[in-house]
Amino acid sequence: MLQRRVGKLLPEFNQTVLINQSQFDSTYFRLDDIPNELTAGKNMFKMYGNNQLLQAGSEILVQVTDVNGNAVYHHVNNYVDPAGRLVIGIWVYPETPPGLGKIEILGKATSRPDGRPVSRNWQDLFNIKWSREIIIRPDAINKSPIIFQTIPGIKIFEYEREYLTQTYTSGQSIATQEDVGTVTYYYNGYGDAHINIAGGNFSASMAGGLLTIPTPNFTLPSGYSLQPNTTTEYTSYISQVVSNTLIKVDPYVLYVQSTQQSSPNIPGGSRSTPNVSTVNSAMPVSSFGPISNYTLQWQQEATYATGSTNSQSFASVTLKNIDPIVGKVHSIKTNMKSHGFAAWETVSHEILQERDLLISINSDLAYDAMGEFRSQEIIDTFWDVSTPNQVGLVPYVKHDDSQLISSMLITGSEFLSGSTNYPSAPASHDPYIKVSTNTSVDIYKNNEYQVKFKVAAESDSEISSSYMDVYISGSGIGHSDGRNLGHKLITLESENQVPAIVTNVSQFNGILSLINSSGPVNAPSVNRFATPPASLTATQITANWSSNTAETVNPAALPGVNESLLELSYTPSADTTAHIVFAVTRGKWYLSDVELEGASDYGFTPNHTFLEFPIQTHQADDILDFKFEFYNPVGELANIILTTQSLAFVGSNVFIDGTGNVLSGSINIGNGIVMQGFTG
Repeated sequence: MLQRRVGKLLPEFNQTVLINQSQFDSTYFRLDDIPNELTAGKNMFKMYGNNQLLQAGSEILVQVTDVNGNAVYHHVNNYVDPAGRLVIGIWVYPETPPGLGKIEILGKATSRPDGRPVSRNWQDLFNIKWSREIIIRPDAINKSPIIFQTIPGIKIFEYEREYLTQTYTSGQSIATQEDVGTVTYYYNGYGDAHINIAGGNFSASMAGGLLTIPTPNFTLPSGYSLQPNTTTEYTSYISQVVSNTLIKVDPYVLYVQSTQQSSPNIPGGSRSTPNVSTVNSAMPVSSFGPISNYTLQWQQEATYATGSTNSQSFASVTLKNIDPIVGKVHSIKTNMKSHGFAAWETVSHEILQERDLLISINSDLAYDAMGEFRSQEIIDTFWDVSTPNQVGLVPYVKHDDSQLISSMLITGSEFLSGSTNYPSAPASHDPYIKVSTNTSVDIYKNNEYQVKFKVAAESDSEISSSYMDVYISGSGIGHSDGRNLGHKLITLESENQVPAIVTNVSQFNGILSLINSSGPVNAPSVNRFATPPASLTATQITANWSSNTAETVNPAALPGVNESLLELSYTPSADTTAHIVFAVTRGKWYLSDVELEGASDYGFTPNHTFLEFPIQTHQADDILDFKFEFYNPVGELANIILTTQSLAFVGSNVFIDGTGNVLSGSINIGNGIVMQGFTG
């Protein structure tokens, strides 16, 4: 999630003016490209200004407000288009309230609309106001043209990847598992439904799988019956695997009918038969189970084997500083040409989106995610574990699915030497368990990033609270405290209580306190859609805690744990490498889906992302040129096109496979070997 830029209301717009204009255009400000509505992201309009009607060199004020009269952030860019018009950007965030907003502009006029000069008492004052009401739709696609003022950075290198052999446990990619354990269904009336399993296990690869329960055990309320020919079979795709015992699915809806009886009119007191009608409706089922008869089909997770002599050449492209002043980059078209061929050819046209940067480019699998803990091997390969302040302790860090699917469990803090500051915050010299990525990621100056992960905490047997600090470290990142682990993003701490899982977002107040380098931040004010207080800068509000889901789950009624997603913002002041560091002082911590991304929101462009696409070179060791074109959601080209020249690519190897290959004619091998094929 992007750091929020907050607009402010100007008192000048509350003052009486001499001239009020509300027509579509203004002879004073010469407005152009005013949109019909403000949509998600960076919108714009343009202004030329009229030096004959406005005071030369005078200030022009702009204000944009939402349906509630609150300021919507706008930015007067230091950019003039080729026609000499100034570009004004208006930023609409997902939480901006929809409805009828307003754009207002104030200026200092020297003449009235009829040409008469303004009176002396109105001179040198803001005396002309133009205003227009405009619909704000934060859920609508941003169709504004893309305008770059700063040219994005692009880095390209070739990567040759081996074709891998895929094998599956059952011998085929689609697996079917039947009649394993029992399942119980819960639905609270909104959001996803939940299904808990007993006597079996869900796995991460089951996400997106098809669950079928032929005969759910439900009871209809009194007065309701099924509509004729209604099937009771429940079928749903799994939207999320929460843990090895809990999944999220679509709600189970039955089509029912009921009878309604109405009293007839009784003219003259006579009796008549009541009116009876049948009403059809759709009824969500709140619960059923336990059920033992179910099937589940899903795409198995493949096991990959190396050793093939066949490979493919890829272009790996890193893009940074993708920050248009208006518009959204929806897609990037990549064109390529060889120095031996004159025409450009399109090799890729991809939708631009935020991507996990916490990856291993050099692994056998393309872009292995370091923070997707599907196995112990991922933890052992990409993460280092140590206890810097306590020699001899070997902490326990392992793959775990019990609370969060594909999570890393950090435990063993009960064996640390006791903190002299307990139950207060640990001192920098107190012992802790350090878990950090062992492979660095390149991040770039002034690009906004977010560190994301799901987290659950459980108190250990010795101390009834859990405590963990999260850092981002690197060669160009300063230290926040005496531990010298880098910049502290957040401190997570559970309240003192008996050992329990404490991740339900509804229990947020009092359970987790958010602390950064500027000191404690009041937890209730730090939410996903909070407006930063005037006394705090954007860099001081470093964390946002938000649920992965809109529903509130009662832990007593729903087995398992309600996972929580934490999003932490960071903007480096210099190009640097980066590592993610978790420092655990107390308790057990479950972490899953750890990611580092270029920050983005609906309608906005991530500053930093990457692309990778296969390259078919016309010859081995070719010299290639690339051209990159940026398009908005309606296919309009941005104001710049980037080109790179003279990049050497080795290209893919020549590989001949199969049993039907025929060599017709001859092939020269080197300078002295001729291979002669069939002639007919």
